[in-house]
Amino acid sequence: MATPRLFVSSTCYDLQEIRFQLRNFIRDFGYDAVMSEFDDIFYNYESHVQDSCIEEINKCQLFILVVGNNYGSFYHQDKQDDNIPESVTLREFRRALDVKIYKHIFINKYVEYDYKNYKRALDKVILKHFQKNNIPNDETDNVRNQVKRDFDEQYHFPYDSYKFVFYFLDIIHEIKEGNAINTFESFSDIKDTLRKQWANFMYESLTKKDKVQTIIQPLETKIDRIEKNISKLFESKTNEKDNQITFDLSSLTRETNIENLIKLQDEIQTLLSDVTHYTYYDFDEGFPLINKRITFSKKFSSEMVKEWLEYLKPLTQSFKWSKDISVVDVFKGLPFKYNKHNFQISYKTLFELFTLYNSFEETDKNNLVNTIREHFNLNYEAPIVSVPKDDDLPF
Repeated sequence: MATPRLFVSSTCYDLQEIRFQLRNFIRDFGYDAVMSEFDDIFYNYESHVQDSCIEEINKCQLFILVVGNNYGSFYHQDKQDDNIPESVTLREFRRALDVKIYKHIFINKYVEYDYKNYKRALDKVILKHFQKNNIPNDETDNVRNQVKRDFDEQYHFPYDSYKFVFYFLDIIHEIKEGNAINTFESFSDIKDTLRKQWANFMYESLTKKDKVQTIIQPLETKIDRIEKNISKLFESKTNEKDNQITFDLSSLTRETNIENLIKLQDEIQTLLSDVTHYTYYDFDEGFPLINKRITFSKKFSSEMVKEWLEYLKPLTQSFKWSKDISVVDVFKGLPFKYNKHNFQISYKTLFELFTLYNSFEETDKNNLVNTIREHFNLNYEAPIVSVPKDDDLPF
């Protein structure tokens, strides 16, 4: 019987206890844990031992990455005079990305907290630099990297290793797919997450037949619509005067326009919902839940919405290489409260919203402004006004 092989990647010295517990947990599931310190690696006689570890990932079905506050040993082929040479753990992670193996990513809770503080401070410096200077588009990347290098020279990293660890986390947070990241404080957190994820994976595998059917049915509907449109197209009329055949395209055009409009409406609602709300999976309830990301203490007018939409252009240019943007920057200067655990808005969402707005004619721009104003005002919460106590009491 074939047994899944799970490659465990992390620094060894500081995470030795977690690695040992993780190995037992994997084996209790009946899977094979692949870990260098337990001789699970085939060491090629003609290769460096680090390369043998990396090559072993090709033979595994799942990749588990655990990041603590150490960067680990430098990869032997990297030049030591590089600004930030890559570690063996980072090289293993890059190989996992190359071979598109399923992966779980765990980051120490306190390291992730320090990293987000660092990113917020860096983003503010970069935004300020781009607002003060007119940077050509072809120089954006170079200027941003230089600002980051200067910032890193002055930034007080809690630990010396964090300059390297944060470089690793930058790469992790830039992944576009399969990018679920979990934080942990102890092995118990890792164990609970893996147990739930593997249970859900089993459920998805067992119900895949039903999922295929949900894909096929919409395709069948689209095929039926195409057939009806073709029939309408060939409901021809003959012009008796010159004996020419003409087609009545009015109903076909009308149906297509309505369908496109509905798609556009759905797209706008999805983008606006992503700005003001976030979705999380409640394992106790067993289904995803939606919660507010932000609430406004002042109602939006049409002019405020227009100014905000125009502000998205310089904002997205400044954060061109960021995956997410803080609501503090997105709604700068506006009165609001936000959820401190989910305060990042996807760059892609904001970029698509501005691009959509910018592509419209003036009339449709105004219509979009009204739609956004109504949506934002649904998230309005009147500020609490404190009532002064009566001081004319006889005591």
